[in-house]
Amino acid sequence: MSLFTCEVRAEAEFRGTPEAVWQLLTDHARFPQWHPVVVRVEGELAVGARQTEVVRTASGRELTFHPVLTVVAPGRELTRAGRLLLPGLLDNTHSYLIADLGDGRVRVVQRERFTGLLALFLHGRTARDTEARFTTALANLAGQAALAG
Repeated sequence: MSLFTCEVRAEAEFRGTPEAVWQLLTDHARFPQWHPVVVRVEGELAVGARQTEVVRTASGRELTFHPVLTVVAPGRELTRAGRLLLPGLLDNTHSYLIADLGDGRVRVVQRERFTGLLALFLHGRTARDTEARFTTALANLAGQAALAG
């Protein structure tokens, strides 16, 4: 991996079904209840649709992004791609991957890959902080899936 690429990843296995997890991932109103970074999500759930996503940084600042959905595979994968200002400055792909483990259990991977000139500055502490926030999000998602249960 180059200095101009940074990937952050967290995964969790928990009791639930791919359908229940998918419902939580795609219910825009409930998303902020389990994801500690997301303030608001809006947009159609279709490949090619542009979303509006407001996130809160570790410093408390709110940022608005407009990623495009690139994969919408119910019960399996939700992926979106975005960029900061210009292509090549800071591009990202953010995915949720859902695997049915059988016996009422699932594995969910939350992964974000950054590329571009500014990705150089995401290594180290920023990557570790983001991974910790992803881990918290997945633990919260597991709790919500158990309640849906």
